[in-house]
Amino acid sequence: GNGNPVIHHVSAGGNDACEAFGLEPGCDGNFSLTANMREDGTVTGQWQDTYTGGGNGIHASIDCMVVDGNTAVLGGFITHGSDNGVDLTGFYVVTKVVDNGTSNNDPNDQISYTYYVSVADCEFYANANFPLFDLTRGQVKIMSK
Repeated sequence: GNGNPVIHHVSAGGNDACEAFGLEPGCDGNFSLTANMREDGTVTGQWQDTYTGGGNGIHASIDCMVVDGNTAVLGGFITHGSDNGVDLTGFYVVTKVVDNGTSNNDPNDQISYTYYVSVADCEFYANANFPLFDLTRGQVKIMSK
């Protein structure tokens, strides 16, 4: 790692966006990810988005990250998962997360949905206007060197 240090680290974890719609926290499972970008641009990480009911949800291997201040867009291929009986293995997904600070006086951190996309490159989506939802029971951390 010393010859190729981590320059960006992103992690997020908590309930999905249920509360944004007036529903109980965790009504749609949970959302978690962790990823690192090294100085040479290599990105590695894992992402789990679990949906409620019948073991639905996805696990993805993160291979792309775009960090802009306190916002990150991440992407990767689904290594296993399903939704309503449909195998999603091999699909590319992207998401956006926002780290709004750690103080109780700061706004809530935010996450977007998991989006199944046709272009397997999160840089393509770096400026997309993904709807963001407050993460009231969880946290996003974006650390840059």
